[in-house]
Amino acid sequence: NWCCRLKTAISDIEVDHIDLEGCTEMTVPGQDAKVEFGSIWSFAYPIEGGGEIVVATTRPETMLGDTAVAVHPEDERYKSVQGKHVIHPFNGRKIPIICDAELVDMSFGTGAVKITPAHD
Repeated sequence: NWCCRLKTAISDIEVDHIDLEGCTEMTVPGQDAKVEFGSIWSFAYPIEGGGEIVVATTRPETMLGDTAVAVHPEDERYKSVQGKHVIHPFNGRKIPIICDAELVDMSFGTGAVKITPAHD
């Protein structure tokens, strides 16, 4: 439970788990201003050879650790890019576009999921 806004780790017993419907500003103990939760950010990775793939995430700051972009193998929007690579915009690293029928929900966000190890 790393909180980028509070810049600290928060244990499960310190967290009130609340289901949110979209972007919500909430009061957080120890903060003068309300803190934004539930925001989904979208950004585009350029595809090697041309084009781009847009991913949506609640944690854009983790993009430096991304190791793959996952799409659903049956999603027609991404059939032509399966097995290709995106280029990381900051360091030029090639990142594979992989298929995952179990963890990718075609109807959520853009249907493309950034994969970042060692975070939830």
